[in-house]
Order: sequence, then structure tokens, then C-alpha cells
Amino acid sequence: MIKFPHITDSANAIFAEEKAHWDFIFLRPLLLVFYFFLRFITFPLQYLIHRKPWGFEARLMDRLMAFGIKYFAKTSAVELFMRHVQIEPLLYRHMLSQKGVERQLSGTKLNGIYGDFNVDSLATMVRHNLTVGHDLLSYEIVELFDKKVFLENLAYIRTIKPENHEDLSKEILEENRQHSFQLLGPTSLVILIVTIITLVGDLKTTITALNSFGSDSIMLWCMKHIYAENYSVQCDLDFFMQEGTNRGHYNSSAFFSNPSEYLYYHIVFDEVIYEILRTQPTKPSEL
Repeated sequence: MIKFPHITDSANAIFAEEKAHWDFIFLRPLLLVFYFFLRFITFPLQYLIHRKPWGFEARLMDRLMAFGIKYFAKTSAVELFMRHVQIEPLLYRHMLSQKGVERQLSGTKLNGIYGDFNVDSLATMVRHNLTVGHDLLSYEIVELFDKKVFLENLAYIRTIKPENHEDLSKEILEENRQHSFQLLGPTSLVILIVTIITLVGDLKTTITALNSFGSDSIMLWCMKHIYAENYSVQCDLDFFMQEGTNRGHYNSSAFFSNPSEYLYYHIVFDEVIYEILRTQPTKPSEL
């Protein structure tokens, strides 16, 4: 099994396993070709007749995704997806931490950096618009993040860890285990999610979702500062700096977006920095 040294062991195992699965070999190429042509049909139509939401888009997106998760997705793929939904806001909270300041959780379900990210069921996912709420987190951190405040609290941030995502409910996995035919791995699942957003969403929602990489630039910058003295971690972080991951510019063309980048650059990136923050010392002397 090929193991990429800069990503987590769990991600390596998932990707190695899925390469031998039928959906990765036969379905993934078809989905990619379909999505390529879908963009050039839907975006002009959205521009002409569906620029803003009509009101049903967010709920329909999550209903379709919940159906796919319940009956078709492999449990390992759903677990990766659920971890991402919960890890991302925990990472943002961590980078916004200030010494002596205790942030109050809003209790808003599946929305907002300080919301409640216990995923009790697929019905909860649909009822609280998980997909749109998750995409908006990337823009919320851009609005809330303050470079000066972060640097003033850098020493404090180095002494703490992000909250443990294992403390959050993932009951959605049990529904998947009971009902799913275990057909779709993480790559196929992510491509289907991007396809559903493109097909169902209005132009504004679609572009917002497909261009939500600004937060990754902030997270990478923060990590480079937190681990400035740990050269081993710096080496791993350098693998996430390619321009193709959309950190060389702030806006990408939705016409040329690649569904795979959401999995291999965005989701895996969050997995990597979360594990680093939870397990790695900030200074070489602590090694």
C-alpha cells in the first residue's frame, strides 16, 4: 500500500482501500465526465433564470445527500465526511481562541462556528441545512479572523488543543450501517455531493460552495506560525501549499473546479492539521 507521509494513517488507509473498489474504477470516471459537461449547461442557465435562491434549494440538497448517505455510501466514507463537518468548526474555534476569553456556544444546530455540531440523525442534517451551513463556515472564519489578535494570543494557542470531535454525536453512522448497500467510497461520495450542489443550487449558492477555500489559506498561515519552530511539521505543511489547491489566489473559476480537490486538499488538509494540533509539540525541544 502506498502511504503518503504528509497525511494521516487513517486517510492513507481509506484511499488505498477504495482504489480496489468497483466504484473508484468504473463509476468515478463516468461521474467526472458527467460533471464536466454539467457545469457548462447548468451555470449559464443559473445565470439566466436562477441567480438567487427560490427557497427550496438547501432542503432539497440535504434530502438528496441524506438519501445517498443512508442507502449507498460506505460507512468509512460517511465517517470521513462526518469528521470533516465536526472538525472544521473546532479548528476555527481553536484559531480564534483568546487567553481569558471564553466563547459562548450559540446552540444553533449545524450552523455557525460556535454552533452545535452533534449530528443525531439524517433528519437533523436535512432539517438544519447542513450543506449550506457548512459551506458558509469558510466565509465566517474569514470575517472573524484578526491577524493582530491571533499573533497576540499565539503563545496561548500553542498551549491548548482543539476540542475532541469524538465527544460529538455521530448517530448518522448507525443509520448508514443499518441501511446502506455500501457501494460508494469517499471519492465518489464527494463527487456526488458537488454534483448535487451544482445541479440543485442557485448560482449564488453554487459559486459560494465551489469557491470556499479562503479559510484554508488562513488555517495554513496559522499553522505555519504555531509550528514555526517544529521543522518536521513545517515539512508536512509544505505539501499543502501548491497553487492548484487554490491558495495562490482568492477566487477560482467554478467552470474549472475539480471535485477531487475538495477531498484531497480540503478535507484531508483539515484531517492533517487537526491531528497535528492534537498530537504534535510546537517546539523541537519537546520532541
